Amino acid sequence: MPIARPEYGPSLPEIAGPRFRRLPRAVRWAVYALPVVLVLLVAGVAWARSTPLTQAIVRGPLTFNTRYDSRVERVTAGPGELLHLRTKPGPGRGEEHLVFRDAGPAPTRPEPAGGPIAQLALRMYAVMAPLRAELQDSGFQVRSQGRASVGREYAGWLTRYQFRRDGKTWFGVRVLLLPDEAGTRERVLDMSLQSQSSKVVSNISEAGGNGPMRTPFYGVAFGTEKP
Repeated sequence: MPIARPEYGPSLPEIAGPRFRRLPRAVRWAVYALPVVLVLLVAGVAWARSTPLTQAIVRGPLTFNTRYDSRVERVTAGPGELLHLRTKPGPGRGEEHLVFRDAGPAPTRPEPAGGPIAQLALRMYAVMAPLRAELQDSGFQVRSQGRASVGREYAGWLTRYQFRRDGKTWFGVRVLLLPDEAGTRERVLDMSLQSQSSKVVSNISEAGGNGPMRTPFYGVAFGTEKP
């Protein structure tokens, strides 16, 4: 029985039905499976959002915290490091390291070269110098740099670079971040992320913004309160 009144013409099932039945069986099965795939995708997103997060708190002259999920682990901090996070092996993922360091006293506005962000841009050159020397034979090149906003809209200066290691391309992100929480304004936070090229991080713009390291990178907060 037609589901539309005669004066409104044939219904969509009446028009599309014969054409749909003429399609190859594989195509029809794909159409039938589409709602199931959508449900699985929604369930996957919901599961990812419900994944418990571990909070890492670093106390000292520079007090800050960040959070990470089960795809990331905290490893022993090396010399000069305050916190070192590393991704665990997983499908489509490459190795990633996120290291936090103390970048020294915060700049002040009266300094001759301009405001605090301008001072961070000058400081970044000195911060990157040892890395540039270390990777000079590994195709090191700076791809972009400029002002950045990370965490609770903390202002800073960001440099993106790339290099090769063990025959693979790596993407790097270095950020000097200005704290603005009471009791933490005296120091600058140095964030250094290195991501191996993979399906999850396939280009330099995705480093820090995609995959397991997105939460600890953009979820950093000064002080001890959760982001």
